[in-house]
Amino acid sequence: MLRFALLASTLLLLSLPARAGIDVRVKGLGSDERDNAYAKLSILEFAKRTDADKGSYDQADVERLFRQGPREIQEALRPYGWYNVTVTPTLSGAAPDWVAEYRVDAGPLTAISVIDIEITGEGADDPTLVRYKSRTWPLKLGDRIKHEDYEALKTRIVQSAYGLGLLDAKLTRRELRIDVPNNVAEVLLTLDTGRRYFFGDVTIEQDGAVLLRDAFLRHYLTFEPGEPYDPSKVLSTQFAFSDLDYFQTVDIQGKKEETTPESARIPMLISTTERAPRSYRFGLGFGTDTGPRASVGADFRRLNTLGHKLRTDVRVSQRISTVIAEYRVPVGSLPSDSVSATSQALTQNFSDVKETLYRIGASYNRRGKRWQRRVYLEYTFDEYTIKDSPQRQSKLLVPGVSFDHTEGDDPIFPRAGFYAFLDVHGGTTAALSDTNFVQATVKLRGLLELQRRLQLRVRADQGATYVGSFDNLPPSQRFFAGGDGSVRGYSFQSLAPRDDNGRVIGGRYLTTASAELDWYFLREYGLAAFVDAGSAADTPLIDLSVGAGLGIRYRAPFGAFALDLAHPFDGDQSPVRLHLGVQVGL
Repeated sequence: MLRFALLASTLLLLSLPARAGIDVRVKGLGSDERDNAYAKLSILEFAKRTDADKGSYDQADVERLFRQGPREIQEALRPYGWYNVTVTPTLSGAAPDWVAEYRVDAGPLTAISVIDIEITGEGADDPTLVRYKSRTWPLKLGDRIKHEDYEALKTRIVQSAYGLGLLDAKLTRRELRIDVPNNVAEVLLTLDTGRRYFFGDVTIEQDGAVLLRDAFLRHYLTFEPGEPYDPSKVLSTQFAFSDLDYFQTVDIQGKKEETTPESARIPMLISTTERAPRSYRFGLGFGTDTGPRASVGADFRRLNTLGHKLRTDVRVSQRISTVIAEYRVPVGSLPSDSVSATSQALTQNFSDVKETLYRIGASYNRRGKRWQRRVYLEYTFDEYTIKDSPQRQSKLLVPGVSFDHTEGDDPIFPRAGFYAFLDVHGGTTAALSDTNFVQATVKLRGLLELQRRLQLRVRADQGATYVGSFDNLPPSQRFFAGGDGSVRGYSFQSLAPRDDNGRVIGGRYLTTASAELDWYFLREYGLAAFVDAGSAADTPLIDLSVGAGLGIRYRAPFGAFALDLAHPFDGDQSPVRLHLGVQVGL
């Protein structure tokens, strides 16, 4: 707390105008204008410098700089559209302490009376540029002239021309005329677009042991030879090549100097350097739901010239262990689009359920404008027991589709954003499944920054199953609640229907929700307060179990380490349950 208090005091002192023998006060202005006035005042800078050097003040210097103040304030206000400013200065006190006060009357605003935009050159008739003659945002007739808005309009016009392949475009007339006595401003701009340029032939250079096929990489170009040159398409192509995960660096150059008077096509050169064709992952940890855990994985980034990939993961823990292998084949024109073949073996032991599952599947993965879509077909063989009952087996052929979308300003520590997920899948006895069922799951996550360092996290999960014979539905397709990512305060997957012997067997429906406040009182350290509710049931009307508690957060490079103490308000659970985990992203 002492560190926090010292930091807060330092920031407060830095935010105030300096009092170093001279107390400078500017009154009568809004915050932006006042800040700019303080920044322009020579007497304030003189006071800061003298104090820093521990020097003495000369009466003549103070009076001279004080007299400059009105003119400096008038200059400081002109960019904000105030050209008839009256400043009443007052200097009081005596060495070594003075009070220099400036009372400001900004006067009438200077309004925009004329906006005249002319366009010449090859792009003079282009609709995108012609639109600027009538749509002059952020400037508007009758509004107060602000220099930053005037500069923004100039920048937007030139950048728009560049985006149309008019790379020689420049403003040959850029005039801001101010009629000070009449408080009006005229904006006069002329854009000479010059010639229009086009994308030329594309050359792709690679290094490395396995060179990807040139035709394969060209699928990810976002421009075609002959199209008007657009710098944004060059940038999107660079992002696409980087997102493929094959290259360490991607550099794209337009050889404008190689164009000729007869041809306005710009040859394009894409130079890449290879990422390591293989990478490995190792991890050790502990989670309340899983117990001690270890993981190892490997990524094979380029198995052949067509960019095929292989990802393997082995995760071992006290309660859940799994081995997964995914073979991915890129398709389409986006780095995220692919066809995958997956195999998995999984064992888990929770509550009264012990389960071993084997799964093979294939999926088509495609990203639209907003949603990532996955269409899949999986075949699973399941062996399971429910506490002292005979072992059972289940076979399911499951087609399904899922959609997910994420928005956030940082993949690890977002300040705001949301995540949405929808999955629908099912099986039928007419096609290699032991029961008829359809299941839908919705997951929602949200993060809102209430104020600096204070965030609200919310989440909600909803699931529903239609099933012909529930006894033939394996635990992997049933709903359970409780644990770190569900309802804290209750043991892992303990909130679900029970059979006549009191054994947890899972349910047809799921509802969980949570709200959490995270306050990072220091950059790395934070406190949390939360309330969770939820359960699984055999009917849509679910009797929710509630838990609440407090937690500690520590931001590590890989995510926020979370330690929570949660209290359950229902059931025969322990009065306080410790939960350990890591928060990454949403």
